[in-house]
Amino acid sequence: MLPKLMPLSPSKLAITLAILPLTISATYLVYLNHRISRECTISASLRNKKKRINTLPPTLPLPTSLPREVASDESEEWILAHERVVLSRPLHPSALPSYDDNLSTVLTHYVRATMTAFSWTPQAFILRASVGDKGVRETFDTAYILSLDFCEGDRVNGFWKIVYRGEVGGHQGSERVELALDAPDGYKGPVVRGLVVAGVEMRDDGEVVFVNETWMWRREGEAPVLLEGRVGGWLHELLSGWLVMKGVRALTEGKGKSE
Repeated sequence: MLPKLMPLSPSKLAITLAILPLTISATYLVYLNHRISRECTISASLRNKKKRINTLPPTLPLPTSLPREVASDESEEWILAHERVVLSRPLHPSALPSYDDNLSTVLTHYVRATMTAFSWTPQAFILRASVGDKGVRETFDTAYILSLDFCEGDRVNGFWKIVYRGEVGGHQGSERVELALDAPDGYKGPVVRGLVVAGVEMRDDGEVVFVNETWMWRREGEAPVLLEGRVGGWLHELLSGWLVMKGVRALTEGKGKSE
């Protein structure tokens, strides 16, 4: 049973904005962890030049919308944390009813499903309650999310804005959507810097891989971001893996929304 939701202090709301996972029982967390470990491959990395730490894979494409000063490999001012979740079992395009010789439509349906699934989590209800603007609250509605094509400038679930849609570096025919954490007008809480990347990648063998990435960054001396913590990072991995599985399930079942 979910605990009763209580008002959040600004510091706790900041953590929520960083996409804390579902508030669920310990038993279900264990079950979910087991299932995700079987169905998803998860990796985490960190770049902290001042401490001489850099575990980011050298071939990993950086998000197009990552600020230049943060993307710079020479900067000691910024600490960059990364999480990548990939569905372990590639799918043949024939298993995807929305496939029409390119992955653009598949990506649209995939992101619709993952964002719809997130909109029904306790965190989404808390975020929705934190904004007063009716138009912003409507971006949490299922009907609104299912109407989106996820083009640059679109806003979804209140606090995410699409800042890039296009090809994935090194993956011909693949496509990704980059969503920046962008607090709506009127929000007075702490600022959280981050990007969520949802991608559909075509492999050389013709099969499709679904990807979810989270990028978070902070200045040297600021409090560690969620992905840097052992517990926070693990919990975030559960949410990311759950969203990937929900999105792919909706696609393979030919449904326009997650259950």
